[in-house]
Amino acid sequence: MKSKVFGTVLSLCLALSAFTVYHSESVVHAESLSSIKKKQQDNAKKAKDSKAKLEENKSSQAALEAEVERLDKLTTATDEKIIQKQADIKETKDEIAQLKEEITVVQKRIDERDKLLKERVNSMYESGGAVSYLEVVLGSKDFGDFLDRVLALNMIAEQDRQLLEEQKKDKELLENKMASVEKKLSNLQNAMKDLQKLQKQLKAQMAEKDRLMTSLQSEEEELHKEAHKIENEGALLKAQEEAFRAEQARAAAREKARKSSSGGSAPSMGPVSGNGLIIKPAAGAITSPFGMRSSGMHEGIDIAQGGTVPIYAAADGTVIKSEYSSSYGNVVYISHSIGGQQWTTVYAHMSSRAVSGGSVSKGQFLGNMGNTGRSHGQHLHFELHKGPWNAGKTNAVNPAAYW
Repeated sequence: MKSKVFGTVLSLCLALSAFTVYHSESVVHAESLSSIKKKQQDNAKKAKDSKAKLEENKSSQAALEAEVERLDKLTTATDEKIIQKQADIKETKDEIAQLKEEITVVQKRIDERDKLLKERVNSMYESGGAVSYLEVVLGSKDFGDFLDRVLALNMIAEQDRQLLEEQKKDKELLENKMASVEKKLSNLQNAMKDLQKLQKQLKAQMAEKDRLMTSLQSEEEELHKEAHKIENEGALLKAQEEAFRAEQARAAAREKARKSSSGGSAPSMGPVSGNGLIIKPAAGAITSPFGMRSSGMHEGIDIAQGGTVPIYAAADGTVIKSEYSSSYGNVVYISHSIGGQQWTTVYAHMSSRAVSGGSVSKGQFLGNMGNTGRSHGQHLHFELHKGPWNAGKTNAVNPAAYW
């Protein structure tokens, strides 16, 4: 009986023990699944937040780029207004200088005529004025002498009248010219004020641009590696092909004209390996040379100088494309055919573009140095490619070695 009771108790204990172990394991397993699920949810939330931040950053970058482009367009327009205003001021100054010269000539005539009229008045006064005329007439020897004297007196009177008329006209002319000078001087002062206002606007726009560029926190050369974000790269390459074909035809025509003008065969240029292939496209110091930087390869050179700095075509060529780019700003691409070799030049960050297509001559004005696109400060980013331009810039060479 005791044995039976003991067996029953033992069985119950084992059953309870097994239930406890199973229950504990179930609890642990349930907690583990809950923890994993929570971690998965946390990771999913982090991934979602990260994606949202990336999208926000992308949107922010796009907004900044749009603002940079807006400021560039404003800057270009303001810069063009400044150039026009400077031309107007120069023209007004030239007109004032011309008027002053004319005033000097008129004043000289008036002074000389005043002197002559004073002499005539003195002569008439000393000879008795009108009485002397009567004496001259009455003192004639005969009727023929009388007529001669009357005609002479009439001529003198007519000359005096003409002299007075001319004097009157010249004095009116002098007054008009002096009034014109006063008006032009007033216009000049207003134009100078407008110019100062435009220059102030330009300075503010450039400061805002610099602030935005700092917020972008991107190196210029890194952005250049992105092929300056040309969405129509295919169109550019196609335009490049067409431009080079046109340039080859023009180069052949130039060579033919040169031969005919020289009366003999033109010497071969030989391999292009030294200076003289192109001209330096703009005045200024090379602030950033061609080569490796800490952020990567700089496939061009930066030329910088203050003020209004004109940019010229480095060689005869054909314009591939003239456009505004989000990173290159106002940029012009030119295809060249020199000694049978294709070359390509790129002129970036210009304040304005004076060419839109067609052929250009070496030294032709392309636009002015600027600070458009992804640029820090006024400069020209200039590239030379031995062959066609490509997004990887694998043909880029040091331009400074070729002028």
